[in-house]
Amino acid sequence: MSSYNIIDKELAKILMPSRINESNKGSFGKVLNFAGCKEYIGAAYLSSVSALRVGAGYVELATPNCVKESIASLSPDIVFLDVNSHSYLENFSKNVDLTKYSVLSVGCGLGNNKFTQKFVKKLIEVVKEINIPTIYDADALNIIASEGITELGSRSIITPHPGELARLMGTEVFDIQASREDYARMAAQKYNCTVVLKGHNTIISCSDGKLFKDISGTNVLAKAGMGDVLTGIISGLVAQGLNVRQAGVLGVYLHSQAGLYGAKLKTEYGLLASELLDFIPEGIKSIIF
Repeated sequence: MSSYNIIDKELAKILMPSRINESNKGSFGKVLNFAGCKEYIGAAYLSSVSALRVGAGYVELATPNCVKESIASLSPDIVFLDVNSHSYLENFSKNVDLTKYSVLSVGCGLGNNKFTQKFVKKLIEVVKEINIPTIYDADALNIIASEGITELGSRSIITPHPGELARLMGTEVFDIQASREDYARMAAQKYNCTVVLKGHNTIISCSDGKLFKDISGTNVLAKAGMGDVLTGIISGLVAQGLNVRQAGVLGVYLHSQAGLYGAKLKTEYGLLASELLDFIPEGIKSIIF
């Protein structure tokens, strides 16, 4: 008997958040995305737009001004938190009311330096205090690992690739890949959160030990920026009312379906993460119709 639950269209359809006609942007949640630095502008864009593509009503991006200027020219759909260089990272807990958001996402292209290290440590403290759903990815995961942080909270989700999980668990990538299910479970218990272990047959592990596996993935997703899109998809689903476990399961499946549709037109060689955004609606249609 399998030790995991396979994610299929039937399960995904059950999890899809409903849409009501009598609504406004506030009805579908508000995401605050801490992402981007001058070296990784694209990550902030991808993780923000993907949350909107999946149905979030409002996405606000907290990012340095050098990133904001570039992204503003790429998309008129993203709202920006009024920040100045890295000062928002140092004083965010005083200047930003996090309780007005439905979900936080942090880490995509954030950078790993003394500002971001201090910020991630402080953010985790605040998140646990106000108990807001939070997705941690990329540089946030590396900071969590290097700073020895463990307890993240049951309303948090981490989305590591095997290298990031190896750092989080103090082991080697070979060990992770040899025992993906075991390490996903151990990480969920260690950090008391939901874990999305990315890769071929992505695994979602819950803190209670329950496992889900997506077997519909494609190598088209093995390209820079695809993980940023997944983070945005998950945050957008949480914004619409799913808990982090549900959003992780549905988000991974939807991400794969969008990749499969994109590959039909762009091939597995040619699809870019920025182009994957355009296929998220196709992934949604494959689930609900």
